[in-house]
Amino acid sequence: MVKRPLVIILSLAASFGGVLAGSSAAQAAQRLESFALPSPAGNIDLTKVKLNKGATELRATALLPDGYDEDPGRSWPVLYLLHGGEDNSETWTRPGNGDIQNTAAGFPGIVVMPEGGSGSFVDWWQGGARSGPRWTSYYLNEVLPAVEARYRVKAGRQNHAIAGLSMGAYGAMFLGGQLPGYFGTIVSMSGLLDTQKPDSLVSTQLATGQSYDTQMGPILGPYASVHNPVKTVSNVKDSRVYLAVGNGIADPTVKGDLAAWVIGGVLEARLLQANLQYVATARLAGASPTLKLRGGVHDWPYWRRELPKAIEWGLFRTPGVASSAEARDWRYRTMEPAGNAWGLGYRFAEPTTRIAIFERDGQKLTVSGEGTVTITPGAADADASGNGTRTDCRFTATLPFKRTLPAGC
Repeated sequence: MVKRPLVIILSLAASFGGVLAGSSAAQAAQRLESFALPSPAGNIDLTKVKLNKGATELRATALLPDGYDEDPGRSWPVLYLLHGGEDNSETWTRPGNGDIQNTAAGFPGIVVMPEGGSGSFVDWWQGGARSGPRWTSYYLNEVLPAVEARYRVKAGRQNHAIAGLSMGAYGAMFLGGQLPGYFGTIVSMSGLLDTQKPDSLVSTQLATGQSYDTQMGPILGPYASVHNPVKTVSNVKDSRVYLAVGNGIADPTVKGDLAAWVIGGVLEARLLQANLQYVATARLAGASPTLKLRGGVHDWPYWRRELPKAIEWGLFRTPGVASSAEARDWRYRTMEPAGNAWGLGYRFAEPTTRIAIFERDGQKLTVSGEGTVTITPGAADADASGNGTRTDCRFTATLPFKRTLPAGC
């Protein structure tokens, strides 16, 4: 995450960064559009939430591919591209920042860049009240449905990717893990993948202007743990995961200034260690993330250079588990009051204060934790509301429990 006192320094450094040249034909064929993405459910109350860099409302910017307007019968894959701390829904489009029309020139899908404020993409703990802002709920229950309704998004988890840098990289890992049946690919660029290190207390405050405890709860508590990517590897075990991080040493071929090199270098070196730890943990759990180690620091010129490499790696290739229908052996950790675990819609009677662990082995479902939950199979891939279509398979149970699901559920 970019630290608040250093925003001006890093922003000035980014303005010197070179941009990648894209095909002029592809650049001309693609088009940007901005649209409002309000929160009618009240997950984000703008009377209480301060947005960044002049943003006054919840919006998203989309980069539409060549041919989108000309072929109204065609559907397209989608990439959700999240911004970092102190940025907003337009930052990825600015030439001195993401310069998306060049970095994603010719991209064969829709790129959606929504507003995330400085909220870390989580529902804030707020002493256990979880009274808002609720960025996770906003994204999963308002942004995704709105995008699916607005654009012709191609079905299938192989056609849905989520990516981000810094704070947005963390958001991509967490949100992707909360809706694994929808997101087939997750990309983290300079992501903080272990959020329970002691220095997270300081970095969260500096990056977002809010205390760690306000957002995540006590650093050793269950809410912090269930929001820690290194503790929730199982949620993304069957997703394609791409991690890119610098080594903390400025590349002499990239323009910048000494302050950005030093400050961004210290931060990126810390993130390198967290990424290495994440990969080691993931591989022990049987996952196979792709790790790309680059020369570079925590700054925009490096992220502009990295996004095209992630695109070349392939954002819309078929994951090992192609669909929720094929997912019959998985483990899923959450404290969300409602959601979608591989097509099983779940809804707790009351928000749980302990981590709930869902495990499926064929038709056997085991859920540990506490509280009462209603499970309805047949949840649509993009539906995180807790609902499902198979009401004939619905049941309510008190945790912990084991249950054999009927055939076909």
